[in-house]
Amino acid sequence: MSNTKDIAQAIIAHHDYPEGFTATKELIEAIREDGDQFDKRIEYANCEYRVIDSRLIDEIMRDELESDLYILGCFNAWFLADILGTDTDTIETLQNSDAFEGIGKMIVNGGHLEELQQAYVSADGYGHHFASYDGEETELNGWYVFRTN
Repeated sequence: MSNTKDIAQAIIAHHDYPEGFTATKELIEAIREDGDQFDKRIEYANCEYRVIDSRLIDEIMRDELESDLYILGCFNAWFLADILGTDTDTIETLQNSDAFEGIGKMIVNGGHLEELQQAYVSADGYGHHFASYDGEETELNGWYVFRTN
């Protein structure tokens, strides 16, 4: 994986007390493992990280969003209304009826997934989706690094 040093430094920077030399060496080996894998999970100091190639991050995010129709229906009603071109009251009625998966189907089947994903990133960044630990993202030289636990 290119930029191994930058990625290792970004991961180590999340820790107040970085691990010793052996752990850092293992981290670098884990980053280099599998070459230029575009979506990689790495462990360091009992924490998990996800490293994603910036050229594929949007596609990976859309695939993950599309795989969970229920979650697609859980976005704020005003946000979904804007994406679907309807009013907020309609979305709230559907959500209050627990029709979250139905809203997700409307997004996917109506061809709105890419628009939703781009608006999501514009509003919250990639970290909100990928960094389940703290919602933060680190972008460096074509890669994104996220802490996931």
